[in-house]
Amino acid sequence: MSCISLKTGKKLPWYRTKALAKQAEKAARKKGYRLIAYGCRNCDGWHLAPRAYYREDCEHGCRCLKGFPKKAYKTEEDANKTASIISKRRGFEMWVYECPKQEGIYHISSQDGATPKKEKKRKRKSRRARRGRTRRS
Repeated sequence: MSCISLKTGKKLPWYRTKALAKQAEKAARKKGYRLIAYGCRNCDGWHLAPRAYYREDCEHGCRCLKGFPKKAYKTEEDANKTASIISKRRGFEMWVYECPKQEGIYHISSQDGATPKKEKKRKRKSRRARRGRTRRS
């Protein structure tokens, strides 16, 4: 799977390892560009992005249902801009909500509502309950 730039519509340069991406980042810095290497969840490779677009992971341990750390946005406007870009890319609506653990930080979710639904954990039945009652003679 190749990733496409939303701005230009062209394929993004892809790097197989973090070391190669960091090397490209250094070369770009020498030419005067402010880029940062990031691991891509779509293609499992590495890309370079302008430092201004890069978002840090939430410091408060917020994670999506797949277990990835949530990105932290400092303003609701910034989160809404990113949510609209993601909506166009994925083809379904994204929702912005305030971090439940820290005021003034916002996250994006694909789940409707003020805060995302929590994954329900099934209670595991005991071994005896799964087998049913046993008869003793």
